[in-house]
Amino acid sequence: MRPPTRPPPKPLRGVSAEPVQPRGPASAADTVERLKSAQETWQSFQDFLDRRMHSRWVFRGCASCEFLCVPSAGRTPNHDPLFEEHLFRAFKREARLHVSLPGATDWDWLALGQHFGLPTRLLDWTTNPLVACFFAVSSDPLDADAVIYAYPVDDTLVINPEGGPGPFEIDRVGFLLPTTTAPRIASQRGLFSVHPRPSEPWMPSGLAENSFVIPRGVRSRFQRKLFSLGIDAAHIWASLEGVCLSLSWQYRQRLGIGAAVF
Repeated sequence: MRPPTRPPPKPLRGVSAEPVQPRGPASAADTVERLKSAQETWQSFQDFLDRRMHSRWVFRGCASCEFLCVPSAGRTPNHDPLFEEHLFRAFKREARLHVSLPGATDWDWLALGQHFGLPTRLLDWTTNPLVACFFAVSSDPLDADAVIYAYPVDDTLVINPEGGPGPFEIDRVGFLLPTTTAPRIASQRGLFSVHPRPSEPWMPSGLAENSFVIPRGVRSRFQRKLFSLGIDAAHIWASLEGVCLSLSWQYRQRLGIGAAVF
């Protein structure tokens, strides 16, 4: 999952003009309080998920509450649908030099492009809320409150990639369940929302009510908890790159194998 463009930075709040004095022994109490806050927030997150256990729910994690649901193709000024389609056709021509997808539809190619960074009219979602949580807490900016969105998908919203309209012919937002064209799609339990007007933020009814905010102060603790549950970059990316990203994170956190705890 790839977060939208970062919003302009806000002024720091509550910054004193006086020099900051060392906190000394109080820091131990602060650590205990932070741990308690992280545990309470994690439990609230579990309660949030327990109320959305039905398989129709899908999840999206964003690193900032200020990020809008705008696909990458719509984040540049003056979005041009024709130019977007030409870009996709160019991707298909070039990608065939690197990957073989016999019988692939345009939907398959578009999903593959999305996972490798092509600007598309797709937004990443997952059926696994822990995967959404990983993207929310591990992505930039790390100093913002993160958010996880939950959305119920019924049968009328599911796109038929075989007999229905193509990616550039749809006239309403729908959800695409892709074939496994890349290992990471399977490991992330991924699916996509498809947006016929990519430059318009998608704000369906009920999305705000079905969201969970992760305060910036507990994001690192959430990532450690996810790591202890087997949700890390090695699992998410399903590649050697993911393994190295996970080990690099462990190195920075000074975590040994199996040492990640709240």
